[in-house]
Amino acid sequence: MNSFNSVFQAELAAINFAAGWALERNVKIKVFSDSKSSIEAIRSPKVKSNFVLSVKDNLYNAKDLVSHVWVKAHAGNPGNELADHFAKIASSCGADMSIPAPYSYVKRVCKEFLMNEWNSYWKNSTTGKRTKEILPSANLDLLISNRYVIYLFTNHGPFPAYLCRFKILNNPDCLCGDMEMLTIT
Repeated sequence: MNSFNSVFQAELAAINFAAGWALERNVKIKVFSDSKSSIEAIRSPKVKSNFVLSVKDNLYNAKDLVSHVWVKAHAGNPGNELADHFAKIASSCGADMSIPAPYSYVKRVCKEFLMNEWNSYWKNSTTGKRTKEILPSANLDLLISNRYVIYLFTNHGPFPAYLCRFKILNNPDCLCGDMEMLTIT
C-alpha cells in the first residue's frame, strides 16, 4: 500500500483478499471487520468507486462462501486486537498492493498544485498592482464573490472614470464633480 491510501481502502483490500482466498480454496469463511464504513460501502447500492465495485464483484462471486460481520473496535475482542496488530505490521512491510489513490487524496493534490500555479502566476504577473496591495498572495479563503465589493477593490465597475476609459461614457466626472478614482485604504 502507498502512504496516500486510507485505512478504509486497507480494510476493503483485506476483505477482498479474504474473498479471493475463500474462492480459490472453496472454503466458507466469516470475515469480521471493525470497519463499519467498509461494510456499509459493500452493502450500498450507490457505489461510484471502481475499487469498491471490484471488491463487491469478488464478494458476489464468493457469495455462498463469504459472510461479513461488523465487530466493535478496541472492545477487547482478542481476534480483532490480533488482526489490528497484524494489519499494523503489514502496513510497514507487507506485499505491494496496487490500490488506487482515494478521491480525497487526488482532490487535495490537485488543489495544492493549482494553488502553487496560481500563486506563481500571481507573483510574476505585472497587472493587478492595486489588488496585490490588498491580496498579496492567491488564497481561496480570501476569494470574494460579491461583485460590488470587487468593483470597489479594483475600480473596475460602473464608475464614470472607468467607463470613460472604454468610451462608454464621454465624461469621467462623478456625479459629485470629482474625477479621481476611488481608493481604499
